[in-house]
Amino acid sequence: MKEIVKIENVSFNYHNRAVFKDFNLSIEKGDFLCVLGESGSGKSTLLGLILGLLKPNLGSVKIFNETLSNNAFLRQKIGYIAQGNSLFSHLNAMQNMTFCLNLQGMDKEAAQKEAKALALKMGLEESLMDKFPNELSGGQAQRVGIIRGIIHKPELILLDEPFSALDSFNRKNLQDLIKEIHQNSCATFIMVTHDESEAQKLATKTLEIKALKALK
Repeated sequence: MKEIVKIENVSFNYHNRAVFKDFNLSIEKGDFLCVLGESGSGKSTLLGLILGLLKPNLGSVKIFNETLSNNAFLRQKIGYIAQGNSLFSHLNAMQNMTFCLNLQGMDKEAAQKEAKALALKMGLEESLMDKFPNELSGGQAQRVGIIRGIIHKPELILLDEPFSALDSFNRKNLQDLIKEIHQNSCATFIMVTHDESEAQKLATKTLEIKALKALK
């Protein structure tokens, strides 16, 4: 099976604290990896390393067998759903949802059609499309963020506690939708969560990260 993410012998320190030491991980095409661990154990740091937002002190991180840094083509193949409200404050809900499609040059009307179809699945009313992030509830903003992260059909989707701002009803609906997308596509998912039941429902593989001790 094709490797999508390969992390080899990575060490990463943050403020005199060893977050990872000689860390190795291989993620194959079609995997749904759930990363579990206590707060501060390095779960979100792992996503930062994969996204190229953080650079390891030692070792290498490759995506699609290439280094991600400053590679615009590779970045188009990745979707990222952050924890909480990470929407662009100067764009309304529709503009946020269609942002990646616009970057790819899709026709505006076609992009909005795609967004409206996903919004309907996620229980977002059409009246919300013109609202800006500060006019949305936490759950509404989170759902808009999820759409923005998956609408361009990326090959690799990274999710950082994506359901944290949702009530139980919308949490279950979106878990079901993410599971459906995974089952009906060849996309690879990496999701950070503290919820073991969530991991059991969605994951094909799990990884538990434990915090390392501070450097001497």
